Amino acid sequence: MRLKLLLILVLTPFFTQGQEKNEIGALGGASYYMGDFNLAQQFHKPSVAIGVLFRHNINKFYSIKIAGLHGQVQGDYVNTSYYLPDPQMPTKFSHQVIEFNASVEIGFIAFDTKPADANSFTPYVTVGGGVALINKNVVFNIPFGIGVKYTPFNRWTFGAEWRLHKTLNDHIDNYTTLNSSKKLTIHNHDWLGVGGFFVSYRLIKKGAICPAYY
Repeated sequence: MRLKLLLILVLTPFFTQGQEKNEIGALGGASYYMGDFNLAQQFHKPSVAIGVLFRHNINKFYSIKIAGLHGQVQGDYVNTSYYLPDPQMPTKFSHQVIEFNASVEIGFIAFDTKPADANSFTPYVTVGGGVALINKNVVFNIPFGIGVKYTPFNRWTFGAEWRLHKTLNDHIDNYTTLNSSKKLTIHNHDWLGVGGFFVSYRLIKKGAICPAYY
């Protein structure tokens, strides 16, 4: 009962303080992995990723976004590139990913989904928290990234975003040494990378006289 009351108190402002500030949308792109088997290469073995999003625009610079994503991560270890201890470890994997995150978007330029205001484009940075289900493991992560968004006509927003999700464990590649004291620490925890495009629609405020100009 207390949990339901807390959810109502948290979500009520999003739906009562003017629906013109809320957007729903979809996203598509690629997901990939970085960690012990891929130390630094971006978009290594990318897989198709799709998702949905809900955005609440606090003002012309700040937004709160909740998003869900379904994708895949793949990796393998080639010992001719660099050395990892314990050669009997699994050297290849492919996992489905279901991920949810909440983040804050901070724009560099005033932005509005009404082009008449001449605030129709902005780059932004984003940071937040997330949780993913990967290979039957719950993986908590810290997503952060950059993006751009543009509104060519009323209520529609198009954009691109690239995020890295720093996980707090090794559950993607499951690489551990037989002797934990020898385990590498620089790339100990895995990363989930996501890059792609999104489109969103600003919900019409209930009771607006002329939605086309609102």
